[in-house]
Amino acid sequence: MLTVLNRVFIGPFYAKNAGTFLVIILLAFGFLSAVEHKALITAALGSPFFLAIVFVLWFLYLLKTISFIWQELTAPEHLFMQTFWLIPTPRRWALWLTIQTGLLFPIIAYAGWMVQLGVHYQRWDSLSAIVLIILILIGTGAALADYRLRHPSPDSLRLPHLNFQLPYELFFPTYWLRHEPLSLVLTKAFSGLLLAGVCRLYPTDDYDQRLLLIGLLLAVLGHSQVGGQVSAFEQKYLLFLQNLPLSWLQRFGRYVLTYGLIWLPELLILVRNCPTEIRLDYVIWLWLTGWGALLLLHSLAYGRTIEPDRWLSGILATFIGGLLAIMFGVPVGVWLVLGWLGAVGAWYRSVR
Repeated sequence: MLTVLNRVFIGPFYAKNAGTFLVIILLAFGFLSAVEHKALITAALGSPFFLAIVFVLWFLYLLKTISFIWQELTAPEHLFMQTFWLIPTPRRWALWLTIQTGLLFPIIAYAGWMVQLGVHYQRWDSLSAIVLIILILIGTGAALADYRLRHPSPDSLRLPHLNFQLPYELFFPTYWLRHEPLSLVLTKAFSGLLLAGVCRLYPTDDYDQRLLLIGLLLAVLGHSQVGGQVSAFEQKYLLFLQNLPLSWLQRFGRYVLTYGLIWLPELLILVRNCPTEIRLDYVIWLWLTGWGALLLLHSLAYGRTIEPDRWLSGILATFIGGLLAIMFGVPVGVWLVLGWLGAVGAWYRSVR
């Protein structure tokens, strides 16, 4: 029975929220070092107010897991789960506690780190509060999951929902995060790990700035499919978009903001792993160059039906040509201008 519950709840939960976890990891561990995290945990252990903020964040995560369980229990393909309440109560509760522990594993792992530091600094009051809160979270999650199982009516109890107007620039990033998390994870993991690896490799030998440009080229090409995904998303869900009274420049400006959000994690990675031999302003120019290159790829792919083999051949040719140009010493400023001007020109031609 535990295997079935894992496949129904734990696996789909992490698959559905893989993009969210990736963004959190990039923001938390890509920008802050282990020493800085230890400093934050130490501050939380010594401050009841700060520790309370951490507990509130954990509670919000618990609400997310409960909402997911309730949604899956009422899904048509999981109606067979209604027979789960026939299992004896002690065994059923043991299974729910196990499932909730699996869903709360990221919090439990982080709490374990806090407990380790709490023991080291002998903060027994904060340590006891952390252990107690974790037990409460697991028990509350299990109790609410069992309540929904025994009361399947969706009108019996509702969790509060926060509603706010989502700006257009977040339409695709939100869709990508929620409905295509595997694509998001693979794209951003490839790009982020590549840039971080290139930055770490730079000080190990007599490399020059061309190594960073090569890493940027590969990271941008790793996003080559995003333009087609944006186009497919809008053709499926935003058919009215083409009829809105917007100029080509207004439309392009919205895509600039959208791709700026998509490309933002790379800025954090570049700043965090910037080699000491490289000035910070060069890293900013490097990131802006990648931003313009993403817009160029978008302008070339948007609204067009391109055969995958032909598109792959174009990407390969772009890599070879870009690599040769980089090796011959074309500076980042030239790439920056070519990328942005090419994006504007290609977009203007595609909408005319």
